[in-house]
Amino acid sequence: MAIGTNPLLAGILSTIVPGSGQIYNGEVKKGWVILGSCVSLAALSYWIEGLNKITLALAFLLLWLSAIVDAYKVATSSGRESEFYYRKAYVVTMLLLVGPLALPLLWQSPHFSTVARWIWTVIVVGVVLLFIGTPYLVKWLIG
Repeated sequence: MAIGTNPLLAGILSTIVPGSGQIYNGEVKKGWVILGSCVSLAALSYWIEGLNKITLALAFLLLWLSAIVDAYKVATSSGRESEFYYRKAYVVTMLLLVGPLALPLLWQSPHFSTVARWIWTVIVVGVVLLFIGTPYLVKWLIG
């Protein structure tokens, strides 16, 4: 991690492209995960309608704003603030908001045991498969 980087530039970069401030700070893996998650959320919004679209927009906004704050804080410190992304409360919130897009945060967080990581992964993947499969199951049962 690069210490002594320009905090204003890191914040501006993350404002323009989510995750680029982290890459500028030397946190390349975190930057790519943030960028990939934001791109995925934006792409999903084209196929989803109604309240789910609002949920995606709020998750996108939360992720983007936290990336801006994180890039600024990491550039002004020795990087201890970047632990915010790996705290249990943040990881669980992201799992509930964006589902499988938050799995990289879960697996990199030092605050979860291996068993807890596997349990959360199975729950998240199971719920996603349930949501994907429900329309087909209902169609099969009705018609």
